[in-house]
Amino acid sequence: MTWTPIEADVDEIATRHPNPLMALARGETPAFILRGAYDPAHCAALMERFRQRELLYDPRQMGDGKPKRVDIGTSFGSHRADRGKFHSHSAQTLELFSSLFDGFVDPVKMVYDTLAALAPDKKVMTAREKDGREYGPAIFRIYHEDLGHGPHYDSVRKRSKSFDYEVAHFDHQFAAVLCLQNSDDVGRSGEPTLYNCPWTPQLQESLADTTFADYAQAHDTERVQIHLEPGDLYFFFSENYHEVPAVSGDRARAVLAIFFAMSENREEIYVWS
Repeated sequence: MTWTPIEADVDEIATRHPNPLMALARGETPAFILRGAYDPAHCAALMERFRQRELLYDPRQMGDGKPKRVDIGTSFGSHRADRGKFHSHSAQTLELFSSLFDGFVDPVKMVYDTLAALAPDKKVMTAREKDGREYGPAIFRIYHEDLGHGPHYDSVRKRSKSFDYEVAHFDHQFAAVLCLQNSDDVGRSGEPTLYNCPWTPQLQESLADTTFADYAQAHDTERVQIHLEPGDLYFFFSENYHEVPAVSGDRARAVLAIFFAMSENREEIYVWS
C-alpha cells in the first residue's frame, strides 16, 4: 500500500510536506497522526468530569432506550437549519467550555494550537459570521453500542450547500479527531476508515445506481483504517469518503472532533464542529 498515514510530530510532518494541509487535500497521504498529543490520564479524568457534571450518560438506559450519540458541544449539521438556535447553542457551548477543562490542559486549545503549527502562515480561529457571532469551537462525541457512520464525505460547500453560512465560502474542508476513550472491541468497531476517494460530481453520477461500498469494492479503492489510543490526534481531508464502523460492546467510544476549512488565497482558517 502506498497511501499510508504519516505518524510524526509537527516538525517532521512539515519537513516531509511543506504545505501539510494541501498534501491532505491532494491525496498525498490519508492522514497525519500525532501519537500522545494529549495526556491519556487527562482523557480519563475528563470523561469522569463529564459524568460528574451529568454531561455524560448512557442513552440506552433513558427514554425509549434506543441508541443515540451523546454530544457535548454544538453540531453545525444538527442545528444549521435554524440560525437563531444554532447561534444560541454555540454561545452555550462557548460558555460551557470556558470552565469545563479547569485543572487540565485545554484539549480544544491543544487541537487548535497543533493545527496552527501545521499551517504557520494562516490564522486559526473559531468560525464566525460577519456580525461576529462565533460557532461552537469543537464537540465531544460519545458513541455507544450500534452507533457509527456509514461511508460519507463532509463539506458544507459541496454536500450541505449551506451558502448562507461563512464556512461554505472556503475551498477545502478538513477534520481533526482526538481519541479520549476506545470501545471494548478495538480494531473492529469505532475505528475510522478513510478512502482515497474525494467527492466529485462525476463520482456522484457513478453512485446513482449503486452504493459507495460497492463502488469502492469494484474499483479497488485504496483505504486505510486509523487506529487510535487515548491521547492520539489525527487530521484528514473530510471531503474524502470515510466511515466509522458501529461500536460493539458496553464501553463507549469518545472523541473530540472539529471541522476546519481553508483556501490557499485566504489568511484565516475557520474551525467549528
